[in-house]
Amino acid sequence: MGESSQMRIPKKRLAVLREHINAESSHDMQNLLLGMTPDCFNDVACVPKPFVGPKKVAERYRKHWAGFPDFKVRVKRILAADDKCIVTENEWSGTHRGTFLGLRPTGKRVRVRALVVWHFKGGKLWGETVFFDLGSIQKQIGARVLVPSTGRTRSRRT
Repeated sequence: MGESSQMRIPKKRLAVLREHINAESSHDMQNLLLGMTPDCFNDVACVPKPFVGPKKVAERYRKHWAGFPDFKVRVKRILAADDKCIVTENEWSGTHRGTFLGLRPTGKRVRVRALVVWHFKGGKLWGETVFFDLGSIQKQIGARVLVPSTGRTRSRRT
């Protein structure tokens, strides 16, 4: 994880982030939750509502890891930081071997770019707001995206 010369991020905060990323990539739920606050959250932009509290956050990770059992994530670069959060450009990868966000397993490998806002409270990670392109995952696994019909017929002009 690189640090821009313009951003002064405390070493302890970077260590908390590094430990979280390592726990995420090694599927170590105990250490992942240990580094988070008791009121932690995980807000994935393409999911209708955030996962709030350790049980729900754990559920989110278990589902992700079930969909991609070899899931790994890495921080490509730190984009911004202030006294309450760090914003990173990440890349995660894995083989689609289980259901993920309703997409049935395909056995195909994916590489996904993501933007993550890491929120901190005190010396711990409070939560994550995660943005990634679900359409890119669908394309990589060969999913067909069906657009529902509106029930109207179009007339053709000649």
